[in-house]
Amino acid sequence: MNTPGSITPDPVDTLGRNARDLRISVIDKCNLRCTYCMPASKYHEGYKFLPDVELLTFDEIERAARAFVAIGVNKLRITGGEPLLRKNLPELVAKLTAIEGVKDLALTTNGLLLAEHAKPLHDAGLGRLTVSLDALDDETAGPLNGRGKKVDEVLEGIRHAEEAGFEDIKINAVVQRGVNEHAPMDLVERFRGTGHVIRFIEYMDVGNRNHWERGDVVTSKEIHDIVTSKYPLRPLTPNYHGEVANRYAYEDGQGEIGFISSISE
Repeated sequence: MNTPGSITPDPVDTLGRNARDLRISVIDKCNLRCTYCMPASKYHEGYKFLPDVELLTFDEIERAARAFVAIGVNKLRITGGEPLLRKNLPELVAKLTAIEGVKDLALTTNGLLLAEHAKPLHDAGLGRLTVSLDALDDETAGPLNGRGKKVDEVLEGIRHAEEAGFEDIKINAVVQRGVNEHAPMDLVERFRGTGHVIRFIEYMDVGNRNHWERGDVVTSKEIHDIVTSKYPLRPLTPNYHGEVANRYAYEDGQGEIGFISSISE
């Protein structure tokens, strides 16, 4: 029986899912203004982000991570904003990988700074990368990312990550009706057979800041049907109860694809 104030190891939520994942936002700033996430109308040039002195230090982040690991967390994900804007990030990666009980350390990025940072991060012990990429044509990607950044800059970052030793990189794409609903098959064709996993995410509300409407959602089922019309898929068993993405394998053995049904399911 627990005493008052004690914490039960390996806590379970009301849906029977183990709380084993911890997301660590290391910075609130980003070098993009993606329309579905940090639209420029809200995050304008005069927007007040946190001053550096108010960010958790690496020692404070390590201390918090150790506390969570002590109660059952074994997966850590570094996020932002854009985490690669945080100075000396490999130093934090080294601290987190040294924590006994951490089985997986990943980082989510828009990929623009990977050419510079991929090798130092890999050398420091970072295990996995997730890169956001919503379209392969600049005419779509530029307006979506709010800064007119070219797709080749992201692809170059992925290439540097591969050369640094990162394998099975996850590529996240948010799909919006009337914006980039043509992009899924382009992305499938680009990453099928590469060992990387494309994951399609349903467009969702982020705190009433992106003018979200249900009609703008392209559901996972719609994208699944588009993909299977050319490349048959078979469902894969979840790695664990409560896994975020529904995973599928190409029937011809050319890799894996995922769907994150944050709205429809």
